[in-house]
Amino acid sequence: MEIVKGVHQIRADFQVTPDVQRYAFCYLIVGEDCWLVDSGVAGSDEAIVQTMADLGKEPHQLRGLFLTHAHPDHVGGGAALRRRTGCTVYASAGESPWIENLKLQKEKRPIPNFDALAAESVPVDRLLKGGDTLSLEPGLTLEVVATPGHSADGLSFRLVEQGVIFTGDAIPAPGDIPIYEDWQASLHSLDTLRKVEADWFCPAWDKVYTREEAMAVIAQGEALIGGIQRMVQDLAAGQPELDKLVDAVCLRLGRPQLREHPLFRRTVACHRKND
Repeated sequence: MEIVKGVHQIRADFQVTPDVQRYAFCYLIVGEDCWLVDSGVAGSDEAIVQTMADLGKEPHQLRGLFLTHAHPDHVGGGAALRRRTGCTVYASAGESPWIENLKLQKEKRPIPNFDALAAESVPVDRLLKGGDTLSLEPGLTLEVVATPGHSADGLSFRLVEQGVIFTGDAIPAPGDIPIYEDWQASLHSLDTLRKVEADWFCPAWDKVYTREEAMAVIAQGEALIGGIQRMVQDLAAGQPELDKLVDAVCLRLGRPQLREHPLFRRTVACHRKND
């Protein structure tokens, strides 16, 4: 799907468990050459290269892969793409250790079906940080925006002339599982994104938002994170064990099924840690 001229959304479907199917979006920027934001899961390189071919582009014209963060549904296709296209891989210093060493990531943040989602580690060729600006080619300027919280050192990327920002998982998707490593950093990143000059907000886990829609979803995300923080503050004194605290928060949210989700457990733990 073309969002604005030269910006295409590519959907990567994947299976977390036999009963849980998910998807993540990556985004292809097309000018004289091509650049990609996130690489989907292992095997997503086929759809990405095919999209390029449909647009009249050869694999070697993929010049760069910009990774918003290290999680498997964002980096899983990276090694194959780098091998097939010779593209330069960009990421932040804080995310690179988990991108370049998936075994370490799996040990620290295990999720179901990890090895199938991200089969190979990806060498990072160039480190980026918030405030960096890259001139991809005339009329394509990419600005790096620091948006940690969902992950330790997550980045968003603003395509300046087109008024588009690629936000990865920095904005909690409405109705989805709230997943983040640092609730205070997440709130700060949402405030940062509210102030960004962009007409189109492109997340990995939801549809593309107009600016008006993005402002509403950001406000919902802030309310959700703030609400969980208040719950943890209220419950923590009487629930010293993390498992019991997670159960209590799930019941307060009216979503008891979340107690089985290992990443939601990390979400609750970060509220207690940073309280």
